[in-house]
Amino acid sequence: MTSYEISKQIRIHNTEDDWDYVFTTDEYGTVSVRYNENLRVMPDCRTIHIPKDCIQHFIDALEQLK
Repeated sequence: MTSYEISKQIRIHNTEDDWDYVFTTDEYGTVSVRYNENLRVMPDCRTIHIPKDCIQHFIDALEQLK
């Protein structure tokens, strides 16, 4: 039997400075934010995981930095 994983992904890519943020969510509602730098060379990648019930706090903090 074939299994499937349904996920959502949003990517913010700065082509001028060559970095991106990739936001994904899994079947449990955990949001992961991956930051990649220097995409043309060897990407320097960092990932943080945000529980579903904390995502609004994360968004609020980003709004404060705007």
